[in-house]
Amino acid sequence: MGFTKRIKKTFIAGFFVLIPLLVTVYIVYVIISSIDSIISPLIKNIIINLTGKEIYIPGTGFIIFIIITYLTGILTSNYFGKKLLFYGELILHRIPFVKGIYRSLKDIFNTFSFESTRAFKEVVMVEMPLNGKFFIGFITKRFTLKDGRQLCNVFIPTTPNPTSGFLIVAREEELIFLEMTPEEAIKYIVSLGLTQTDISWREKNL
Repeated sequence: MGFTKRIKKTFIAGFFVLIPLLVTVYIVYVIISSIDSIISPLIKNIIINLTGKEIYIPGTGFIIFIIITYLTGILTSNYFGKKLLFYGELILHRIPFVKGIYRSLKDIFNTFSFESTRAFKEVVMVEMPLNGKFFIGFITKRFTLKDGRQLCNVFIPTTPNPTSGFLIVAREEELIFLEMTPEEAIKYIVSLGLTQTDISWREKNL
């Protein structure tokens, strides 16, 4: 192997190791910075009112957000907290425009957080209009029409950004159920199909 080819091979190997690490660090940085930028002005005002000085340590807003989120989880896990949340939601539902945003966001987060739901836990393949070409997707919901037909909502993510995509409705018998976990499917989609993941399917369990 020539010197130039060796350098090229080493560079490519380092590139594919370093890029996922840098992207991960960048995403974490953006999340922390975004939360911190929202909460930090409030903390600065509180500190100024208490001490008369502007003292602020970067990242404090994110730490306080984590603490508040944890305490909210503790509060809503008991009877008093659930009642408080219930009455708070009643107030939000009476505010025009706000109630629509709140309900939509709550439905989305409930879909991902409700452990007993089967949403996004079943990976399927859906045949494209072109014969022999398939999409990989996730079943988000099942429902039955008045005539008894069972249909499925299937989310088809895009590559390499699986957070965007489109929704189709298909008959359950038209779907090919894959022997693949959601995590494996996401890796397969993000990596443009380069991961060492076998595409195998199973019979549908009714």
